[in-house]
Amino acid sequence: MDVPVEPPEGKHSLDPDIPALRGVADLYVQAKALILYSEEVDPESRSNLQVIKELRDAFDHLMRVIVARLGSEVPPGASDPDYCSKNTQKAIGHIYRAAFDALDGTVLSLRVKITEVVDNYSLDVLNAVVPNYWDIKRRLNDLSGRITEHRARKDVGSEIGVTLDRYVADVEIIKSFYKDLLSYGPALDEYSAKLAVQERHSRRKDRREQLFIATASAVVGGLLVALASFLWFGEN
Repeated sequence: MDVPVEPPEGKHSLDPDIPALRGVADLYVQAKALILYSEEVDPESRSNLQVIKELRDAFDHLMRVIVARLGSEVPPGASDPDYCSKNTQKAIGHIYRAAFDALDGTVLSLRVKITEVVDNYSLDVLNAVVPNYWDIKRRLNDLSGRITEHRARKDVGSEIGVTLDRYVADVEIIKSFYKDLLSYGPALDEYSAKLAVQERHSRRKDRREQLFIATASAVVGGLLVALASFLWFGEN
């Protein structure tokens, strides 16, 4: 099927919408990167159904603009002079929500992954190997509150771009910590093994000391009994 290059008779080109569509394109590139990373770190490599819905809705609004400008039939409502502008803005809104949903999924996945790593080691090991572990943990806890604020503000019109940028920056902190945690893996394993050896030696030492004390107590007890018997029979 041949697709016509020029708009049908009576239609207009997309030229008036180019600035807005460029904004859609730039936002989509940013959102797509966030979505791909979210799917990458998902423990089950799943696609977020809410993200897919938002992108589908964004595509629907963009197609309304294309149909209104270039299609063979006039879509309902296209007589409104702001029809294309309104649909472009709605498409942007859906892409923003897809980006926020992807970030939400990333945060949940990274928390699971960080917990899986941390649970394999004792606090002594983590504190000894990971620099400023407790300070980082405190910062991660503080991030939870900020992330809740980002989610609450994701539909605030004029500030949504700033909110997304702040959310991305906070998620980068979590990503950085997870990356660092993985890089400390060999050192964590080595130190954990070292502590395990020390604990085994300590337990063996304790057992030897307990055995020595028990043996010494038995010997001393036997000597005391023998001495008491000697004194008793000696007197008689």
